[in-house]
Amino acid sequence: MSDGNVKTIRAVETTFEILDALSGVEPAGLSELASTVDIPASTIYVHLNTLVEQGFVVKDAGEYRRSFRFLEVGGDIRQRVDIARLLRNKVEELSRVTGEIVGAAVEENGKRVILYRSTGEKAAADEIPIGNRTEMHWTSLGKAILAYLPEARRAEIVERHGLPSGTSRTVSSLAELEDSLTRVRERGYAIDDEEHLRGIRGIAVPLLDKNGEVKASIGVTGPRDRFTPAYMSELLNVLQYSKNELEVRNQYSEYTTIDG
Repeated sequence: MSDGNVKTIRAVETTFEILDALSGVEPAGLSELASTVDIPASTIYVHLNTLVEQGFVVKDAGEYRRSFRFLEVGGDIRQRVDIARLLRNKVEELSRVTGEIVGAAVEENGKRVILYRSTGEKAAADEIPIGNRTEMHWTSLGKAILAYLPEARRAEIVERHGLPSGTSRTVSSLAELEDSLTRVRERGYAIDDEEHLRGIRGIAVPLLDKNGEVKASIGVTGPRDRFTPAYMSELLNVLQYSKNELEVRNQYSEYTTIDG
C-alpha cells in the first residue's frame, strides 16, 4: 500500500498485489488466487487479462503464472549494472594510462549524461560533475551514441532539444548533423573539434551490445594544443582496444549469474 502523503494509482498497486500473490501460488486458478488476497475475483480477472495481453502473465489450462518477460526486464537491468561497473573500472584505468580526462556517458531523455569521469595526471582540473547533462550533438561522447540510435529516435531528440550552438564550429542543421553521424558510423568513432567549448577537443567510441544497439560511449577529452591529429590517433587505438574488451566482457556477463 502507498504512503498517504504520496499520490499513487490504485489500479497499479492492485496489479502488483496480484503479481506478489501469484508468485507464492503459481500456477494458480482464479479462485485459488482470489483466496490469497483481499481483492474481488472479478477485479483480479481483469488485471490478469491485462497482464496476459501485455505478455507478463501466461494463462494455460485455466491457470496463471508469471511469464519469462520478467527475465527480459530483469536481464536488461542486470546488463545496465554490469556495464556500469565495467565502465567505471575502465574509465579509471584509461585516465591512469593516458593521463587525460576520460569519461563514459549514456543517453537519457535526449541528453548526454556523464556516468563516470576520471582526471589523469596530465589533465587540468575537471569541473564537470558526474551526472552532467548536455546536448548530444556537440560532444564526442554524445555523437558516438547519437550516431547509433535509430533514425526516428535521433529525429525525436533534435525536435525536442533543437541544435543549439556552443561555438561557431557546432553542427547547426539536421542535414549537417546526419552527414556528421554517417561519418561516425563509417569510421567507428566521434570527434569534438571545439564544437562544445573553444580550445577543447575530444574523441569517443560507442559501446554496442550483441544486437548492435548502443548502450554507452567512452572517450578522452583535452586541450586543442595537445590533442593533435597524431595524438588523437594514438588515443583512438587505446579506445578501440578498450571498446572491444568492454563489449566482449559485457556480452559474456549476459550469460553468467551474479555469482559468476
